[in-house]
Amino acid sequence: MCGEILNSRNYCYRIKELKIKIIHFNSLKLITPIVVLDATKKFNKPKFLFNKCQMKMETSLFMSIKKKLFDIGIAGIRGSAGLFGGERKNLILSNLVEQLSPVYSQTTRHGSINFFCFGEIPLWRAETLLTKEPETIEWIDSFKEGEVLWDIGANIGCYSLYAAKKGISVFSFEPSAANFFLLQKNIEINQLDKKIQAFCLAFSDVSETGYLNMSSIQMGGAINTFGEATEKFEFMEDTCNVKFQQGILGFSIDEFIRYFKVPVPNHIKIDVDGIEEKIICGAKKTLLDKNVKSILIELDLNPSRYKKDIFVFFEESGFLQVSKKHGHMFDSGKFSSIYNCVFERI
Repeated sequence: MCGEILNSRNYCYRIKELKIKIIHFNSLKLITPIVVLDATKKFNKPKFLFNKCQMKMETSLFMSIKKKLFDIGIAGIRGSAGLFGGERKNLILSNLVEQLSPVYSQTTRHGSINFFCFGEIPLWRAETLLTKEPETIEWIDSFKEGEVLWDIGANIGCYSLYAAKKGISVFSFEPSAANFFLLQKNIEINQLDKKIQAFCLAFSDVSETGYLNMSSIQMGGAINTFGEATEKFEFMEDTCNVKFQQGILGFSIDEFIRYFKVPVPNHIKIDVDGIEEKIICGAKKTLLDKNVKSILIELDLNPSRYKKDIFVFFEESGFLQVSKKHGHMFDSGKFSSIYNCVFERI
């Protein structure tokens, strides 16, 4: 690491050495990294450093240094905990994990929502609650208090929590066990268990046992598909390698309502990855029920992947498409053809 550059406001410095300092904190010894700068290597930044390319390089270098320091700090904490022996080490580390997991608070028009952010992706989802899909927020804000929302593909529960804060009764469905843990934790820390019922299951066209084929095993991850066990699946013309196959129960919406006598939803949100047609096919009876007022479904509208049958089915079931939107962060790039489409009963 010696010789790398750290930037100040007006000057650049070369790192002379990296020292380790031991800090005594109660009965613990914490090992902390210290960066020592070589002041003799200070030099003015030439003007050309301020172009966009250089700024990206500086940011990348700074993040690289931060990550190295972070890794050293983590290694120091592990080493310090190890001084107490195996059992005490595990107890100390498990307590640290429990105490240090951050809770991010997002302010909304309906009050603050807390998110248990066990990882980078859950934190990103919490931070972008109001900006990632403003069209979904707008749709939920149109609901009347006391109405029922089904959130299919809830992930960590961003929109379930927002709707519940507005006074909506929510049935939240998430098949990923890791995401379901965060979903339930978020319900708990917001004390919304009276407003949200969450279920770890998948929806399809039939009721069966199957596998959630997961291309991502990160907390808060997505792009998974339910069905038979497979090593690969196609998503947006890409081949996704399956990293984990999670056993899960699947239901059709019609049979789920018939088996368990749950209320027919007033609003349905469907955010899944590639089996939208199967889910809709399994909801033929439900979608004819006049209690269902609107549906928001995330669809890929790329002409080569356009699912015309979905639009035809909604029309035949008495729904009219009233909007097609996505957030500004999706105006360009790989996901620019993905839109949230809202259908309302005629």
